[in-house]
Amino acid sequence: MIINSLKLKNIRSYTDENINFSEGSTLLSGDIGVGKTSILLAIEFALFGIIRGQISGSTLLRHGKNEGFVELEFSITNKKIIIKRNLKRTSKSIVQDSGHIIVGDEKFEGTPIELKSKILELIGYPDELITKSKSYIYRYTVYTAQEEMKHILFEGKDERLDVLRKIFDVDKYQRARDNIQNYMRELRTQRDILQTRIEDLDDKQKEFDEYSEKIILISNDIKTVEEKITQQNKSLFIHKKTLSEFEDGIKKFSELKKQSELKNLVKRNLESQHERLVLEAKRSEHEIQKLSEELKDFNVEKSTLEKENILEFENKINAIRENLLKINSRESEFKTKKIAAEKLIGQINSLDKCPVCKQDVCVNHKQSVCEKEEAKIHLIDEKLLDLSELKQKRLEEKENISIKLKSLQDKEKLFEANKIKINSLREKKSHLETLSKQKIELQENIQKLNSEITLLKEQKDNYANLELSYEKEKGMYEDSNNQLSKFKSEESGLLKEKETIENVQKRISTEIERKIKSKTQLIKVKEARHWLTNFFLKLIYIIEKHIMLQIHQEFNSFFEQWFNLLIEDENLNVSLDEEFSPVINQDGYEAFLENLSGGEKTSVALAYRLSLNRVINDFVGTIKTKDLIILDEPTDGFSTEQLDKLRDVLYELKMKQIIIVSHEPKLESYVDNIIRVHKEEHISRVLS
Repeated sequence: MIINSLKLKNIRSYTDENINFSEGSTLLSGDIGVGKTSILLAIEFALFGIIRGQISGSTLLRHGKNEGFVELEFSITNKKIIIKRNLKRTSKSIVQDSGHIIVGDEKFEGTPIELKSKILELIGYPDELITKSKSYIYRYTVYTAQEEMKHILFEGKDERLDVLRKIFDVDKYQRARDNIQNYMRELRTQRDILQTRIEDLDDKQKEFDEYSEKIILISNDIKTVEEKITQQNKSLFIHKKTLSEFEDGIKKFSELKKQSELKNLVKRNLESQHERLVLEAKRSEHEIQKLSEELKDFNVEKSTLEKENILEFENKINAIRENLLKINSRESEFKTKKIAAEKLIGQINSLDKCPVCKQDVCVNHKQSVCEKEEAKIHLIDEKLLDLSELKQKRLEEKENISIKLKSLQDKEKLFEANKIKINSLREKKSHLETLSKQKIELQENIQKLNSEITLLKEQKDNYANLELSYEKEKGMYEDSNNQLSKFKSEESGLLKEKETIENVQKRISTEIERKIKSKTQLIKVKEARHWLTNFFLKLIYIIEKHIMLQIHQEFNSFFEQWFNLLIEDENLNVSLDEEFSPVINQDGYEAFLENLSGGEKTSVALAYRLSLNRVINDFVGTIKTKDLIILDEPTDGFSTEQLDKLRDVLYELKMKQIIIVSHEPKLESYVDNIIRVHKEEHISRVLS
């Protein structure tokens, strides 16, 4: 992994900055507090996001700003990768916002957790070594914060060993041992449970055999009852066949009885119909005689002539009505003219000037006009009088004709009534003939039924004693059936008892099978516990010890090598004990780390740190950050001679990219590139 560039927007003391990095060794130079460490924190934030206790949103986002971001570009095996993480201020806190990763030409947008997962995949870090509060591999191989450089030396041995086990994935053997111990406790519990389950296996087998003997005895009893049932079924079959023959005869007798009753019923109905026809014929003869008397003097031709006169009188009345309408119209016309003349006379008499020419109207002219109009009125009155006399004459004619017409209409109604009576007389005579024929036909049918009824009576007498024989045979059949029911009930009881015993036996058999399985499982459990205890646990311990020994040897070798490179003092040596704690020998005696000088402590911490870096890179093959190391103030307390030794260390590291943070000017001559950081008015800048 090689870092190419870093963009900062509102991150700590940086407002808007773009920093480019090169391969080789690079020094972040500047006074204390100008913002060098902020660059390293920004790189770690870009990779892993907020880490509780190490990198928080409040320590990254610039005071007074609501938003900010870090964009890091780096390369892995010549593949360019860009990651951008955003920060924003809410009403309660500062949180990460969504960001993105660009790999080649593909862009992936996601939440902070999704980005972290993607980055871990790209750089090959195991998920379990990146927690919410720790990024073990990165902090022990790439970048260790200045204040944490010596922490690993002074922390407890158990904590240090726990971290090393996690980093080298050796703690899986301890987890395996713990899991095996838990599993063995579970196996012990299973063993106790299985032993309890099989305690009564022999008793259950004995009980199963006893029930088998009972089933054999009951099966013999069932066989005996089945033979009785077979014999009884044969007897029942014979009785049933005899009953069937009797039932056929009874059925025939019942049918003859029904036919006889039906024919008697039909006979009674026919006799009733005959009586009704006789009465109806007498009533028809009486009605025919009565109608004949009423129509004795009826003349059809005369009535037809009167009907023609009615039509003539109706035409005359219609003509008179039309004449009256004309008279009324003439009267209305003359009355209108009379009113108009009278109105004109009134207007002339009241007129002084002509409305047209506006000249005075003379009296003679008025009188002439009035006389002329009065002559018209006199003539109209004479015509109205003539019309009134003519109208009266027409009304009288209409009245006379109406009287004659009503008389003729009354006769017409009587004629129509007589015509109806004639038709009724014809119908009644025809009906009387039909009744006569029906009486003859009914009489013949009654005689025929009498013959059939006599024949049926003779046939019924042949089955008179059949019912007594049927009842006797039915009693024998019922006795045989009751006996059969008794045998079947006995058989059902035996079968039920057998079924109950078989169910109990089946349940016992299931218990025995389950206990045999438990016995087999118990053997397997005991064998598993024996193998885990005597073989597998010992094997895991040997493997773990071998791996830790290999790590310890390499770690110790690198630790001594780096320390001797930093401090050339034959009287001061370092090594690692079995728990990976530094052991310091001075003048042949063991010395305490707390008693060393500041530069010596830093040398021990740096040697331990570089050794840890080399061993992790060698043993954890998946990580892709082996070409990068970041040293934050690695020369704290160093003398001038020790500073010179750092140049040898940088050479021996042989890494593609080394980033050093320091305010020591002398280091500028040791590196390939220098990035100078300057701070003015609380804003950090990178100077070219």
